[in-house]
Amino acid sequence: MKGKWVRLLSVALAVLLAAIPFASVWAGEAEKKAPAPAAEQKKAEPPKETKEAPAKPEKPAAEKPAGLVGTIVAFAPESRTLVVDVPLGKDVLRIGALVTTKTRIEAAGAAAGIERLKAGVPVRINFRRVADGDEAISVEILRAKKG
Repeated sequence: MKGKWVRLLSVALAVLLAAIPFASVWAGEAEKKAPAPAAEQKKAEPPKETKEAPAKPEKPAAEKPAGLVGTIVAFAPESRTLVVDVPLGKDVLRIGALVTTKTRIEAAGAAAGIERLKAGVPVRINFRRVADGDEAISVEILRAKKG
């Protein structure tokens, strides 16, 4: 019985000793994959030519107006709830949002009152999700297309 344990331990020791060189190789792999900090700093630094001459500030690209464009389906002044249908291809997204005292209502670039929110009026609405549902951030009344 004692002889079996000795052989088993000697085989385990031999396997362990054989695995040690591989362990150091595997440890080196992690070091090789990490980029050197000096190389990162060199990449982050602009070329010397741009250091001497001040860089020209780039003009930001013209931003598209954010928000969803749709038509008011209903507005309930008592509950201050606005319902807007936004066409999405063949489907329609129906948004029900609370109009708060912080909600900006605009028409032709100027402030407007909630009395302008009527069914059939085209609008651009920005809203956010809150604990109770959706809250309108801004409602822009658009001009109806003629013809």
